Amino acid sequence: MKKLAIPIISLVAIVIVSCSGTRTVTMNAMRPAEITFPPEVNTLLIVDRTKFAKESINILEGVLTGEMPGDDKAGVQELINSFQQQLGRSPRFSTKIAAERLNGNSMTSAFPSQLSWMEVQNLCNKYGTDAMVSIEMFDTDFVVTNGKRKVKKTVTEGEVKREVEVDEFYAEGVGNITIGIRLYDPVAKTIVDQQLLNKSNTWNAAGSTLKDALAALIDKSSATRYLSRNVGSDYAYKIAPMPVRISRMFYGKSKKAIQLEQGSRLADVNKWQEAADKWESGISSAPTKEAGKLAYNTAIAYEVLGDLPKAKEWAQKAYVDFGNKDARDYVRTIQNRMYEEERIKEQMN
Repeated sequence: MKKLAIPIISLVAIVIVSCSGTRTVTMNAMRPAEITFPPEVNTLLIVDRTKFAKESINILEGVLTGEMPGDDKAGVQELINSFQQQLGRSPRFSTKIAAERLNGNSMTSAFPSQLSWMEVQNLCNKYGTDAMVSIEMFDTDFVVTNGKRKVKKTVTEGEVKREVEVDEFYAEGVGNITIGIRLYDPVAKTIVDQQLLNKSNTWNAAGSTLKDALAALIDKSSATRYLSRNVGSDYAYKIAPMPVRISRMFYGKSKKAIQLEQGSRLADVNKWQEAADKWESGISSAPTKEAGKLAYNTAIAYEVLGDLPKAKEWAQKAYVDFGNKDARDYVRTIQNRMYEEERIKEQMN
C-alpha cells in the first residue's frame, strides 16, 4: 500500500478569497470511500472480462447491422485506464492490469456467472495482488436524431444591423452506457461489491446543412470513451479514499472589532495559529455580535490547523454563547468531518 508522507488531517493547501467583508479559505481534505476493504487488501488486479463467447458473437452477427461487440473494446480500455489513473490519486491501493481478456459479457443485461475462486486466486497469484476488480459487462448505445428549426441571426446591410430568421439544421446524440463491475476478495472468498453502473449524456451540434450538423456531432466511439472515462473515475471514488477540496467562509473585518481584520491579515499569509490567537484575544472586549464572529473565525483557524475537536469547541461557543447562526451549521459540518476522518483512518489501516 502506498504510504502517506504526512498525516491525513494535515493535508491543507490554503487559498484565501475576499468578498464583501468575508473571506473564503479552501484546503485539501480526504473523502472516505463508500466501501471499506479488509485491511489485508492493498493491491488490486484490474481484469477485462467483457469478451463475448464465440457462440454469442455468432448469434449477434445475425441480429446486428454492422456493429460488433469488439467495437466497445476501446471503451473498456478507456474505463480501465481512467479507473487506474484516478486510483493513483489515492494513497489506499496500488493497481495492476491483467493482460488476459476473459469471457463474460452477455446479451441479457445481467451479470455472467461468478468466476471460480480458484481462477480468481490464480490470477491474483500471477500478478501478485490481494484482490481483483473485474469489468464483467459493457453495453452501449448511441441514438442520433436530427431536424430543422428557425433561429434568429443578425445580418449587416451597409451600416444597418437587423435580425432575421433563418433555417438551421441540428443533430442530437444521446449516449448510454451500462457497466457491470465485481470486486473479488479471494482470501475471504467474498464479493466485496457488485454493481451495474449506468451513465448517459447528450451532445448537440448545428450547421447550415444537415450534413454539416451530423459532421459536427460527436461520433459513437468518442461518446463511448467519454462515458467510460466518467464511470471509471466515479468508481475509483467509491472504493478508495480520495483527496478533495473544501472551502470555508470566515469574517474579514468589522469596525467594532479590529481584531477581525488583524487576524484575517495573519490568515492571508498562512499564519493560522497567530490568527486564532488574535481573534480569540478580541472576544472579551467585543460586542456580542462581533464576539460571535471572532469565535467563529477561531473555529475556522483550528480546522485549517487540523485540530477538529478544538474547531468544534469554538464553533459551539460561537453559537451557544454569542448566537452566531453560521456557527450552528458549522458545528454540524465539523462533526461530519470528524466522522469522515474516523472512517478514513479505518480505511487506511
